[in-house]
Parts: sequence; structure tokens; C-alpha cells
Amino acid sequence: MIQRKQTLFLLELVFLGIALLFVPNSVILLKESSVNVYLLPLKTPFASAPCHYAAILVNFLGLALSLTTIFLYKRRTLQMKLCYVSLILWCLLISLMAFCPFVTMGNGIVEVQTNYSGVIIGLFAVVAALLAARFINKDRELLKSADRIR
Repeated sequence: MIQRKQTLFLLELVFLGIALLFVPNSVILLKESSVNVYLLPLKTPFASAPCHYAAILVNFLGLALSLTTIFLYKRRTLQMKLCYVSLILWCLLISLMAFCPFVTMGNGIVEVQTNYSGVIIGLFAVVAALLAARFINKDRELLKSADRIR
């Protein structure tokens, strides 16, 4: 399981999803201070926008999907399809982080600035999902050719 290259890329997807929990996606600027917004529900004085809840849900779905895809190594076609689903989830998460507001204005909020480091992490995840699908396909083709030889 760990010997295969695609498993390392799927683990990278898991770690990148976890990293998004600790990297601020937006910064709420108040009159006297600032508050970072992560992919976790906001505390009481501020209200999360529906896009923020959607991004949290997509991130946790991507985490769970990547983790379960690792253990489906005997079902390569399903594993490859799940890699493509994970790729779609990451593209959706990137678009949510880049274009949707995560905070509803009010409670003394002056401005909400978007931090694009989460988008960069998402782009690395898209590349990792593509590479995992590619290596799974290589394994599948190798096993097909070995079965033809027998």
C-alpha cells in the first residue's frame, strides 16, 4: 500500500486538506484589530456566510474521500474514479476560497481581505490528485498486460 506512488499523492491530499484547517483564508479587519478566518466555523461575534460552511463541508468530504481512496488499492478502477471526484472537490474548494465571501458584514467589520495561500495549497492538491490518478492508471495497465502474457 505505501510502496505505491499514488498512495503518497493521496496522503499528500490528506495533509493538504489538514493544512487548510490551519492556514487563514481571510482576514477580518476591525477598527482596532484583525481576526483570521480558517476553514472552521467562526466564533460568536461574527457570522459565517453560507459559502464558508460549504467550503468547510467540501474540505472534510475531500479529506474523508482521500483517506478512503488509499485503502481501496485492490479496486483500481474505483480508486481512479474517486481520485477524479477528489479532483473535482478540490477545484470546487479553490473556487469557493477565491471567489466567495466567508463572512457576512456587520459587527464593526471594516473590511474582509482574502488570503490566497489556501488557493495555492488547493492548486498543489489538484496536481497531486491528477498524479495519483495517473499512477493508478499505470498500475491498472501494467496488471492488464501481465494478465495478457499469462
